[in-house]
Amino acid sequence: MNTAINSIRLIGCEPALLPHFERLNRHWIEKYFTFEPADVDALQQADTHILGKGGTIIFAAAGNEIVGTVALKPIDATTTEMTKLAVDEKFQGYKIGWRLVKEIMHLAEEQGYKKVVLYSNTILVPALNMYEKFGFREIPVEAGRYQRSNIKMEYTFGEQGPQYAVAAELGALITDWEQLLSGISDQQAAVRLRSGKWSIKEILGHLVDSAINNNVRIIRAQQISLLEIPGYDQEFWAKGQAWQFMNWQNLIKLWTVFNQHLVLTIRAIPTEVLKHSVKVNENEPVTLRYLIEDYLIHMKHHLSQINELFNLKKDTI
Repeated sequence: MNTAINSIRLIGCEPALLPHFERLNRHWIEKYFTFEPADVDALQQADTHILGKGGTIIFAAAGNEIVGTVALKPIDATTTEMTKLAVDEKFQGYKIGWRLVKEIMHLAEEQGYKKVVLYSNTILVPALNMYEKFGFREIPVEAGRYQRSNIKMEYTFGEQGPQYAVAAELGALITDWEQLLSGISDQQAAVRLRSGKWSIKEILGHLVDSAINNNVRIIRAQQISLLEIPGYDQEFWAKGQAWQFMNWQNLIKLWTVFNQHLVLTIRAIPTEVLKHSVKVNENEPVTLRYLIEDYLIHMKHHLSQINELFNLKKDTI
């Protein structure tokens, strides 16, 4: 198996490979759903219903074995559907699906498409999480495309705005710091080194407060062009939330999970609403783009404070 995994390669479609297109897809469709008329057309007559209509099919091969596949099916001159992604169960967990999606998206862009859509079902959680990481955003699903589909997602080339960079950096920061913070003991985290200053627990708790408040701001700012919203008293929140008395490892988990959610929230922001304004208290309005970028700066500032106390990272944040 390891030798085969190391030799994974992506290949184009040949007539002799089309039975594998049906085999791989039939397995997961019948495992979770039922075979539909649209599946019969696409899988048993792929040469006519996909390739014959200007579509594309690619495969993943491990040695001499075909272990994965995915297709593009044109909708109109600017939009194509990514469809029939399947990976042999024995080879799942090796990022083969990721490689197939990356390659088929590259081909869609090369072929001049502006948008790629896909239809799926919410029970296929790993696949949906992968699509979201690629930058697909949920849009309304029309009735009648596939009986099993209850979610539709769309990717627009050229729309990878600054929200994606912020989300990526925030996600990397969380992953890095979750492990570093876990090396601090509960006793160390509770110490207030100077009178009137926060403990490490309170600093991290403050970052949770920031996440709570900014999550609301980010969502509401997408609905209207000028959001006016009150600020929050950080000292009052830190005491009111009783961060000082929370178990340190639980606090780390809370900070991690809430910010992992914010990664999703930020990445899902439509690019066109980044120019919306947010006015906090009597301060001058700032754009939603500024808000999410400032959130990341604020996070780095307080993690730097923790780093100065414990020297957890030698490189700068």
